[in-house]
Amino acid sequence: MKKEAGVTLDMGRTGQLLNYVIRKRGYTVSEIQKELGLACPQPVYRWLRGQTMPSIDNLYSLSKILKIHMDDLVVSGQDREWLVQWCLNQSMGQRLRAYYQQRMC
Repeated sequence: MKKEAGVTLDMGRTGQLLNYVIRKRGYTVSEIQKELGLACPQPVYRWLRGQTMPSIDNLYSLSKILKIHMDDLVVSGQDREWLVQWCLNQSMGQRLRAYYQQRMC
């Protein structure tokens, strides 16, 4: 029986995705900070730079604020489709459209 490797999250790409979704939804870092009840904006900036990941609680809250599923706010280290789309045109919108089209089929 083949043993499956654990899934890892890519902090850098997740930060890029969070930055894109937050900006696309029209939020600023300070607005996200206030919505999450954080004392300062530094944790949000660390997430966006890919230095740290949001806690599960913050990720859940972000998903509610941004109206997007938690799974769609993180990028797996094995997500090759994301890599290809990002490298081709730096447009995450195309990657997200492709992702949702796959989910609908």
